[in-house]
Amino acid sequence: MADTTETKSDPRSLLRKIEGVVASDKGDKTIKVVVNYQTKHPKYGKYLKRRTVLHAHDEKNEAKEGDTVEIAECRPLSRSKHHRLLRIVTKAPEKAVQVSAEEVMTGKAPEAR
Repeated sequence: MADTTETKSDPRSLLRKIEGVVASDKGDKTIKVVVNYQTKHPKYGKYLKRRTVLHAHDEKNEAKEGDTVEIAECRPLSRSKHHRLLRIVTKAPEKAVQVSAEEVMTGKAPEAR
C-alpha cells in the first residue's frame, strides 16, 4: 500500500510570492501593487532604492488603497496582469473625514483666507 502521509508539493507553492502596498484599486478586479526593494550598485557598492509596480488580480475587490498585500505569480490574465492576490497582510487605517463646523452649517466648504 502507498504511504498516505506523503504529500505531493503543490505546484502553486513554488511560485514567487511578493509583498507590497496597494497604490490603486480603481480598476474592476485589478489592483496596482508597489513593491519596494534595494539593490547594490555594481561599481560603487551604494545601496539604491528601487520600486516596481505590478498589476494583480483581486477577484472579490477586497484590497483597498494603502493595504499591505501578498501576491503570487500566475498565468497571464491580460496584457499587464500576471499576478494574483493571495491575502491582505495588513489593512490601511480608515481615512479620517474632517468636516468643519462652517461646512456643516452652510453646506459648502469655507473660503480660503
